[in-house]
Amino acid sequence: MALEESKILENYFDEIAPNYELMNSLLSLNLDKIWRQRLLKETLKNHPIKVLDIACGTCDILRLFLSKQSGLEIFGLDLSFGMLNQGKLRDKKLNLIRGNGIHTPFSDDCFDAITIAFGFRNMPNYLDFLIEAKRILRPNGKLTILELTQPQNPLLRIGNTIYLKSVLPFISSFFGKNQEAYDYLARSIQAFPNQKEVLNLFSQAKFSKSSYSLNQFGITTQFVGIK
Repeated sequence: MALEESKILENYFDEIAPNYELMNSLLSLNLDKIWRQRLLKETLKNHPIKVLDIACGTCDILRLFLSKQSGLEIFGLDLSFGMLNQGKLRDKKLNLIRGNGIHTPFSDDCFDAITIAFGFRNMPNYLDFLIEAKRILRPNGKLTILELTQPQNPLLRIGNTIYLKSVLPFISSFFGKNQEAYDYLARSIQAFPNQKEVLNLFSQAKFSKSSYSLNQFGITTQFVGIK
């Protein structure tokens, strides 16, 4: 995705922000909550103190962190004013910053952990994002990515494609305020690289370790990289 498309995405997310969490639950059959809990569990394994959630949206991940571990210093970064405003409405104490994930305002070796849920796919350049995340992670810091992907099984992939092209637009036409935003969602999932290609990007970004695990046979994938 080219950098000039960022403004279009910003407008999409500004418009769908009020219904964002409801639509996530509806379109995922409420599985998104399970996937986020898995991301949380993985991130907290190393007992981080300072955590950044990139593309934080309405801050559901940040609120999960606060509910599970006290004493965390957490920050949220997102390009969309609309999303950040919704996050502030839910918790005024959150440390939220407007910005993009490939040019962050943070110093080198700043965070113990970085998370990104359903936002990696929207980065202008995947490798640039990984390089930036590695820069601001402390040594042995962990990047955990949760992303919508295509199942590896051919039959499941066909079923997922039918869902993305038919069921998702039908449901979102009733509840979503911007049909183009959900059309983009379907296209971006289909265009996203497969799991092995993503691990290759981690390697190019010089992460010392990387791995992935599938959720619901690959409807979403959790990627982990260690600096």
